[in-house]
Amino acid sequence: MRILSGQEMLAKLNGVQRGQRVFVSYLAGVEPKPRAVREARKAQVEGYNTRWFEGRLESVWITRKCQPVMTVLSTTRYNEDNPSAAGHYRTFNPALGKLLSLEVL
Repeated sequence: MRILSGQEMLAKLNGVQRGQRVFVSYLAGVEPKPRAVREARKAQVEGYNTRWFEGRLESVWITRKCQPVMTVLSTTRYNEDNPSAAGHYRTFNPALGKLLSLEVL
């Protein structure tokens, strides 16, 4: 399995406008918090793989450590604080986790 780097992520998102639908397959590099576990469990019940996220690209930026990061408003994730919300924001940092796939839909 090939893992995308931060630079490859930036190249794929070059010219992609905010609001464009994207599909992300990502394995977090840190231990999930209890809330994230509960939200992922609900996604599994709904038939989504826990590492799959689909939604709207919100932003792309560079951290203070010079790591490229993107934020997606994921429609495949439950928002525990607001269950009626259309989705939940998720941030993806290839330097901390493993970006397995990124597709612009």
